Amino acid sequence: MAKRTNNEVVRAMAERMFVEDGMTAKAIAKAVDVTEQTIGRWRKGVGVNAVSWDEKRKDFLSAPHNLKKILMKELNNVAEGKDAAIDVKALANINKVIESLSDKVSVQVVYTVFKEFDNWMADQDPKIAVQFLEWHKQFLLHKAQQEN
Repeated sequence: MAKRTNNEVVRAMAERMFVEDGMTAKAIAKAVDVTEQTIGRWRKGVGVNAVSWDEKRKDFLSAPHNLKKILMKELNNVAEGKDAAIDVKALANINKVIESLSDKVSVQVVYTVFKEFDNWMADQDPKIAVQFLEWHKQFLLHKAQQEN
């Protein structure tokens, strides 16, 4: 496996900050100590099959497992007396449709369940937990290959 350069690590961190944390290019540039222009170039994507960070952010935000996070954030805002920023009913209905169309469990859901199980099993019997980890890894690889 090739070792990642410092620039690749910084770029990956910046991408996560943009896609998953929703940070602005200006804030990311300041946090990782690069120029906003560099963030702009990275954001556009590089290479023939590159996907822009904007597309990745859109996919991340619309993924079913993230809809719950968005709804919980909105719930907290409303509970604090703030006005609703999104149409929660529409979002909930869309999520329900997505779940009904999906006859398979996503790798992300399987991973989340395995992680919770592995933590629980580690408290019960650490030796057996280690054995399960290998099987879980193999199954996740299998599941990921099926999705691609």
